[in-house]
Amino acid sequence: MRAQQWWSGRSAVSTRSIRYWGHGERGLAPVLFVHGYCGSERVWAPLRAALTAAGFNCLISLCYNAVTSDVREVADQLVGESRRALLATGAGKVHLIGHSLGGLVVREAVQRRGLATSTGTAVTIATPHGGTWVARFGLGPSARAMRPGSDFLNDLGRTELSAGPRWVMLHGGSDRVVPARSAIPDSDEPRVITVRPVDAGHRSITRHTTVVRSIVKELLHADRPAPELLAA
Repeated sequence: MRAQQWWSGRSAVSTRSIRYWGHGERGLAPVLFVHGYCGSERVWAPLRAALTAAGFNCLISLCYNAVTSDVREVADQLVGESRRALLATGAGKVHLIGHSLGGLVVREAVQRRGLATSTGTAVTIATPHGGTWVARFGLGPSARAMRPGSDFLNDLGRTELSAGPRWVMLHGGSDRVVPARSAIPDSDEPRVITVRPVDAGHRSITRHTTVVRSIVKELLHADRPAPELLAA
């Protein structure tokens, strides 16, 4: 798999993308990853390898400085990268995957930045949809956005999850950073799927075998016709 890296243009949030072009099946949607607070694209290595093996041949990691960046600005960059990926591949949809803070970036892009109709599956992993207590010790606007009761979370919560894509929300039973009630908000919406591996922690969850398999399965389910899945 060949990786290409370049700056996404001049940006106050110092956002760039790393694109991994594989040799998988044509017709599978581009997948865009957004890491969490003080994270990096390295958290996606096992999932990226599994998706490549499954045939996804356009994988894009959005990289940004979470201390200096605002969630809304990073979401705008995600929208721009998604639209460029759609134009480059001719695909009809993208899949979005965010870990921790990255999941809030995904929600902002889908629910409030116009990406709902272009997103097939939106995956949030250990994301503080209802905030996290550790955010009070973080620096910068993104940390403030993750504090329970923040203006950002209140505004985001006013928009229904049902708009647009199929949502997949994952949370580890050993997560000490984001409580379960925050990572998986209450919803009766049938388009919201939840996965809770009991032995996954906040950082280890992106490498957890159950999580990797679940995400690959959900993305293939979204892209492949049912008969093909049954035959696989």
